[in-house]
Order: sequence, then structure tokens, then C-alpha cells
Amino acid sequence: MNFELRHLEGFVVLAEELHFARAAERLHIAQPALSQQIQKLESVLGVDLLIREKRRTRLTHVGELFLIEARRTLAQAKAAQAVAERARRGELGRLRVAYMPTTSSGPFLAMLAAFRDRHPGVEIDLLELPLGTTGQPPDVDVAFISRIGDIVCPEGTILSVEPFIAALPVNHRLASHPVIELADLAGDPFVVLDLDDCPQWAETVHGMCAGAGFRPDVTHRVCQVSTQLMSVAAGLGVALVPASTEGLRREGVAFVPLKGPTATITAAALWRASDLSPVLARFVASLPTEDVRGVPGEVAPA
Repeated sequence: MNFELRHLEGFVVLAEELHFARAAERLHIAQPALSQQIQKLESVLGVDLLIREKRRTRLTHVGELFLIEARRTLAQAKAAQAVAERARRGELGRLRVAYMPTTSSGPFLAMLAAFRDRHPGVEIDLLELPLGTTGQPPDVDVAFISRIGDIVCPEGTILSVEPFIAALPVNHRLASHPVIELADLAGDPFVVLDLDDCPQWAETVHGMCAGAGFRPDVTHRVCQVSTQLMSVAAGLGVALVPASTEGLRREGVAFVPLKGPTATITAAALWRASDLSPVLARFVASLPTEDVRGVPGEVAPA
């Protein structure tokens, strides 16, 4: 098919006007140019689309049928152009997101939900990462990770840095205090989050207690934060948890800040600048930018 969309557009306008001069004026081209376009179209198709008479121009039967498809083709071309433009702006496409299901993932997931609401044409694929993941998986666009300590975030942004706090049974002797010393929990049983894929969490609790001058009496080891809080609520012990855990608001648990510096948990979003698709660029633009760092994204060793 050796004709162009402009040939179809010229034919449709002429079919509506049935007058070469008026059609050429609508198209902002000279009348001879329009005549050449129509002749080219008829030559390629091998049919007459118009009956040219002295006082009027009218469509042939073939022209009437061709007009239906020409309009449909132009409409589809306009739709395709709109899709390409929206994709260029990052309003259409796919975003592959990996994340760790930690308590600090709440703000990130809220940002993701807000992005989805603003851009319903973007399909979002979610992949859950195990705790202890130290970088961005190769098959995702952006990864949300959390780890104890700092994160070197060359291509990404730090979303939050939070301390540990104490989770105590509501009837605990210190539950009503505005702040406590970690050493005040020296005689209490501890419920520790002990994960095979991220032993650093349990090690951090032991390290914080050692820094406060005691060894924690670990009576329960669990694999989920929800189970940890359930155990605390049941009075089985106390726990050291990320500050964002307070957002879970478990009944029977009091969250109390610890005096002085504690270990911290850093949450970050990582991406590869070399793979910045329009959709990813738009998503990145929606993230906080105050803490954006700038070198290739691996997580710093503990």
C-alpha cells in the first residue's frame, strides 16, 4: 500500500465537502496538490473513488465503502499516536517493583498506591523480597529495601531512617513512661525476631543490649513481626522493634522510645539510571528527592 495517511485524510475531507476547492481550504493545501493526492490514492487502489462532473463531485459505490474504512483507519492512527504520546510521558506501560515486607514499607506502598491512582494506565507488578536482600534484582525497575544501618544509595533515594523502640505489654512496669533506658529491661524476657535469611536483626538486638551492659534473656524466637507483637501482648516478654512498628497498633502492646542513640533501620528505593524508562522516570519523580544520592547502587556492608 504505497499511500500515506495524508492521502486518506485528503480523501475523507473531500468526501465530506464534495468540492475540491473547499476541501483544499480545510486542509490548508493548494487545490492541485489535493487533486494529485486523490489521483495517487486511486492509482494505488486501482479504482475510482470519485465521479467528477462539471458541477459536482460525488463518491462512487467503492468510494462510499472506502470512506468507512478510511475514517476508521484515521481514527485508529490518532489513537495510536495518543498511546505513543502517553507512553512517552510515562502515563502508560509497566512498572516492576520489588519490596521487602517490613513495617517501614508502609510509606513506600502508600506512595505506590498514590502513583497507581494518578496513573491508571500503568500496570504495576509487585515482587516480594526476602529480608537481607542487599541490592536491586536484575528483573525489576525499582526496588524498595530496608536494612539495619546505612545504605549506599548511588542510584536511588533514602525514604526513611528510623530508630528501634521498646514494645512492652501494656501492664508492664515501664509501659506508661515517656522514654526508658534500654538497661531498664535487663531482667525481662525478650521476644526476638530471629530470621534465617537475615540474622542481622537478632544480632542487632543482642548488640544493643550488650551496649547497655546486659545480655538479653531470649525466651521466644519468632519469624514475623505480627507474631512478635502477639507474644508481647500476651505478656510473654518485651521486644525491640523498628519505630514504624507502632503503626501496626497491636492491642495490648505499649510502644516506648529508648533514651539515647540506638541502631537504625534505613529504607530506600533503588533503580538503575541507565534503565530509566518513561514510566520509571515518572515514578522516580514522585519520590522524595531531598536525600537522593548519586553512585551505583549497592547496599553498604553492615
